[in-house]
Amino acid sequence: MKDSGSERRKTKRLDILEVFSFYICVPSLGLTRHKVDDVSEMGIGFTLDTLGEIKLANGQSCELQFYINQSLFFPLKIQVVRAFEEGEKQRIGAVFLETKSKGYQTFLTLVNLVDQLSDVGQLSH
Repeated sequence: MKDSGSERRKTKRLDILEVFSFYICVPSLGLTRHKVDDVSEMGIGFTLDTLGEIKLANGQSCELQFYINQSLFFPLKIQVVRAFEEGEKQRIGAVFLETKSKGYQTFLTLVNLVDQLSDVGQLSH
């Protein structure tokens, strides 16, 4: 999640490249797919297409499903630390809870892979 202020995160944030098709679903809000904007070891930024209806609030905890493709996901638990509206969208910044879970450990492996790919990977045109 881009912010006009100085960087406040304690860990490196990775913007999600368009070549990845990562997205999340918040089951408590329905089965809609939502765009992942960035990830770090401690948190995630994503955009909810709220259409003015479904929303998350600062301090709210919830489960989300982190999809790495059309059908494969792993569960994560988050707590919203920042939520603001942009038209019919809501930008969310959240930290991870339950960092000992298998889902979170898998997420860390994915973050490390994305980091390595951004340093070494090349796109063919």
